[in-house]
Amino acid sequence: MKSRLDLPAAASDHAQRSRKLLVVDDHASIRELLATWARNHGYEAGTAADGVEALAALERDRYDLVISDVRMPGLGGMDLLRRMPRTPAMPAVVFITAFGTVDEAVTALHAGAIDYVTKPFNVEELFARVESALATPAARVAPESASGRAGLLVGAPENLRGLYGLLDQVAPSRCTVFISGPSGVGKELVATELHLRSNRASKPFVRVNCPAIPRELQESELFGHEKGAFTGANRRREGKFFHANGGTILLDEISETSLAFQSKLLRVLQEREYERVGGNDTIRLDLRLIATSNRNMADVVAQGKFREDLFYRLNVVPIEVQPLARRRDDIPYLVEYFVRRFCEENARPPLPVTDAAMAALLDRPWSGNVRQLQNVCERAVVLARGAGLDRDDFLLHLEIDGRVTAPAAATTESSEKTVAGMERQLILCMLRETRANRTEAARRLGISVRTLRNKLNEYRALGVDVDGLLAHAAQ
Repeated sequence: MKSRLDLPAAASDHAQRSRKLLVVDDHASIRELLATWARNHGYEAGTAADGVEALAALERDRYDLVISDVRMPGLGGMDLLRRMPRTPAMPAVVFITAFGTVDEAVTALHAGAIDYVTKPFNVEELFARVESALATPAARVAPESASGRAGLLVGAPENLRGLYGLLDQVAPSRCTVFISGPSGVGKELVATELHLRSNRASKPFVRVNCPAIPRELQESELFGHEKGAFTGANRRREGKFFHANGGTILLDEISETSLAFQSKLLRVLQEREYERVGGNDTIRLDLRLIATSNRNMADVVAQGKFREDLFYRLNVVPIEVQPLARRRDDIPYLVEYFVRRFCEENARPPLPVTDAAMAALLDRPWSGNVRQLQNVCERAVVLARGAGLDRDDFLLHLEIDGRVTAPAAATTESSEKTVAGMERQLILCMLRETRANRTEAARRLGISVRTLRNKLNEYRALGVDVDGLLAHAAQ
């Protein structure tokens, strides 16, 4: 009987005898299992117990591929990947983990990993992916900037080149950066890219979704509070700024903060220090602040909802991320990336996109920007029945983007049912755009939070998986 660890002869012969692998895992049994398997099938193999040992091994010798656990004591797999020099000789990286999540997999692939495998895994399948990675080294090369560092962003190289150049200029400093653009264009991803290019990349990167924090709690959440500072403050709490010290803090949708918080933030930016709510101890800060907004800040300032002096202090380096409708050259690259990613996540073989489908995708206005395109691609991959993706597989008639009518089949329905269906699509689409933030979704829809809650309960009664949609949108 064939052992689970045996490869068929053809696969074994395919292994490149001169290739050298580095296996990184804090569990000795897994390290030795994979290293032994590799040696028995013609590879050279080294081992390391954590990221620190792996970096030392990579300095001593050249490896073609690294198989690394993600979570390890000390230096984990993601930090190992980020510290590896981005040179033509950089080895490919395949991650293995027992705690796999979709977000973690996406982060790993964005950071430059070639593959992501969850435990328990079949050794044959793992090494089939290793062989594929070694056979196609170009597949792991992400867009690069002038610095040579692989980037997180996906798009046409000519569109990314200027942005990467700006990020490389700004990264060594600690000046504040203000990223503007409509919802769903990738502002948070640009902020993450800036952090990873800075000398703070190994330090904390704290993301704060400002609309999700009630305005009366923003000072406490961001700056912390002392015990007894207010009713319910039963112990001292350190705020987000404390946890971001030394690294980067991202204030996402900062236009939704209170004037009281803005006043205190202005002092933080000017003096690089703050006190907890109800406290007297001054805490010194060394961090970079990045702020984002999907609103026209000139209008928000004119309405008296945002301090003009704070906006000037935040807007030292402005970066505007254009809506997808203005950068259509990016769409084919994004579609290819999302389809490949969702095929891998759903254990499906590659699904090529037909020219007719791509033409239809290029013709859309994409009012929901990259986030909307991502959802459309995921739906197409999950529901596809053929060996490729044609125009009908994307179900574009379900999208609400300003110029889409109901599908032809709906014309036989009553007006009441059609309007109710479109209302439901609009509400669910807005929840996706606001990442399941019910308060913000209700504000944009022009309804009360209570009305929104009642509508969602109606949809649950109709069998709509509202809770699953909300969980997915919040990721």
